[in-house]
Amino acid sequence: MEIRSDLQSEEVLLNRILQYADVFATNDRVEWPHLKHNEDFKQVYRLSFELKRPIETIYEDGRNLAIFMAGRLREFNNSKAFPTLKAFVDSFAGGWVDQIEILKTISQDAKSAVLKLESPPWAVSKMIQLFDEQIDLLKATRQVIEGLKQSQTYYWEESSTPARIHSTQYEKILECINLIGKMFERLPSTYANKEEEHLRDHILVTLGAAVNGSATGETFNKRGKTDILVRSSKRGDNEFVGECKFWAGEAGYHKTIDQVLSYLTWRDNKGAVILFVPNKGFSSVLQKLRDETPRHPQFLRFESSPDDSWLNYIFTMTGDTEREIQLAIMAYHIPAVF
Repeated sequence: MEIRSDLQSEEVLLNRILQYADVFATNDRVEWPHLKHNEDFKQVYRLSFELKRPIETIYEDGRNLAIFMAGRLREFNNSKAFPTLKAFVDSFAGGWVDQIEILKTISQDAKSAVLKLESPPWAVSKMIQLFDEQIDLLKATRQVIEGLKQSQTYYWEESSTPARIHSTQYEKILECINLIGKMFERLPSTYANKEEEHLRDHILVTLGAAVNGSATGETFNKRGKTDILVRSSKRGDNEFVGECKFWAGEAGYHKTIDQVLSYLTWRDNKGAVILFVPNKGFSSVLQKLRDETPRHPQFLRFESSPDDSWLNYIFTMTGDTEREIQLAIMAYHIPAVF
């Protein structure tokens, strides 16, 4: 593939990207289908759910990773989708290249399941090996992406683009969560039917790498354990308190807002409700969020909507109506797959 003229100054790194794309494409078209249709893989379907699920996840995530990377790594040549090198490079943020630690855990879970089998299917062992090879290839891809960030082209484009100012880490945290939520939506077969804590853990791993500070889950703060807590590395203050929930109707939504507000101390004035919506009518749920949020007794005003399913509001603190709370409502469509 010929590299488009305005990016030829970065030809060496982009050619490497294309070579990686070829490997992912071969895995998608040849390796994964070959192993899935191998006769001894059928033995997996007779296993208990506890043993079967980690092995099936290896195939699902491994194949989805190959499909996505095979396509995306070639798209720098698509000037309509990515008019600049910066747009292409930044499109990887919060995606597969930031999920390497999670993929390692998936691999280890499958290996643990295989150890419990008397006669592990050959195809399963080869799938795990292929999965680990893709993790290594993803590491190499991330290294090239970081190299492109240091390129003259990227530097020039970044300096020519007005910088977005973050008064604190709060906006950066929300943008990171929004990228992860959109990745959930892009890969439904990977993230559908996951439990709340599994989706939360995906967010935590990426936040841990993206923010300056510590991102922890199920952490005690004021009146209970919050799903996501980000603390500043410098001052030790809480930068962000978040709660993840599956959409369960208007009443459950108001209770979730109550829950987040109850976790916030006087110095914790930034939080978010992160909703996973399995409903088919996602648009109607978004409208309910817009209708129901102002009806909460501590609602003060609407601030902004950076994205279609991301709404920023101001609430008052529980027990202190003079103290304002920044609360983001973020919803992502993750329909169930049967």
